[in-house]
Amino acid sequence: MITINKQDVGNWLLLEYLSDLYTVREKLHLFEQKYKQPWETFEANIASGKEDFSIWDDYIEWKAYIKTGEELSSKIDEVRHGNFKVA
Repeated sequence: MITINKQDVGNWLLLEYLSDLYTVREKLHLFEQKYKQPWETFEANIASGKEDFSIWDDYIEWKAYIKTGEELSSKIDEVRHGNFKVA
């Protein structure tokens, strides 16, 4: 039988979440480069622009990456504070 302690599991989770967060941040950076503006400006401008489905698709994807990044950051904080259980 193999024994794995909670700290080892936490370290593994932390590495996985940090890796995922890095990927998400790269995607966010690509959108900022593509549109040459931060999310807040892009979001404000999309409502006043003419209907363009490719821009709308990017809006939805960009927004999803932001939400995913926030969720990953929250999970990282929880793991760093030991707020998880090993079943």
